[in-house]
Amino acid sequence: MERTLHPPLSGQDWDEELDRYEFDQDDLDTADAAEWPEALDLYRVMADNDPKFCEHLVEFEDFIYQNWLFLAVEQSCSNGILLPPDQRAIRLQSCPDATLSKLRWFFELCPPHVKAYLAQRWYLLMRIDRARRTGNPEWRPNHSGHRHALHSLSGNTR
Repeated sequence: MERTLHPPLSGQDWDEELDRYEFDQDDLDTADAAEWPEALDLYRVMADNDPKFCEHLVEFEDFIYQNWLFLAVEQSCSNGILLPPDQRAIRLQSCPDATLSKLRWFFELCPPHVKAYLAQRWYLLMRIDRARRTGNPEWRPNHSGHRHALHSLSGNTR
C-alpha cells in the first residue's frame, strides 16, 4: 500500500479561470496605455535601445497566447512586476506541470526587458477582465495540495 503525504494537485482552478478569460481589444489598449512602474525604468531604457524589441515582443507574446500562459504570468507578478523566482514558485505551486514547463521556457529565454513588459501587460489584462466579470481583480487558486516551494521554477529565471 502506497502512502502519500499530500493530496495530489489539480490544475482545475487554473483551467476554470483560464476558461473565464475573455480577450477585449479595449482592455489591451488600456493595458498598453498604463505607465510603467518606476521599478521598471531600466527595462524601459533597454526596450528603447533594442532594435529588435518589437520582434521579440511579438514572438514571446505569441508564445504566451498560444500556450495559454497569461494566467500563470499574471500570478507571477505583484503590482505588474515579476516576483523573484522563489516567490513565483510559491504562487504557482498548484499550477499544472505542463503550464509550468512552458512558463519556465518563457522565463529563461525571453529577454528581461521584453519579459518585464509582457508581465505587466498580462497582469493588467487579466485583472481588468476579472474585475469586469467578478467585481474583484484578485484571484488565487485553491491550493489543494503542496509542493516544495521551488518545485519546478528553481534556479535563476529572472
